[in-house]
Amino acid sequence: MNEFTRFTFYPITGWHIGPLSSHQALVLKFGYIDPDAPREQGPQETLFLGLTIEMAKKLVASLSEHIDYAEKIGNQH
Repeated sequence: MNEFTRFTFYPITGWHIGPLSSHQALVLKFGYIDPDAPREQGPQETLFLGLTIEMAKKLVASLSEHIDYAEKIGNQH
């Protein structure tokens, strides 16, 4: 079993992000592929998700950390 068969994941195809007017927050919507949907259905979209500015900063830091790790592991193969 390879890593990609351990669980179902939904590849991201894009996103929309912007500030939430009159709030210290951002909204974020992802486009994704549902691996169980018929191919002709095409990409799906999430609802708009809200993040506080602090949460968004933590997300950026976490993404950066995991990108660094993935690049490091990828360079070892």
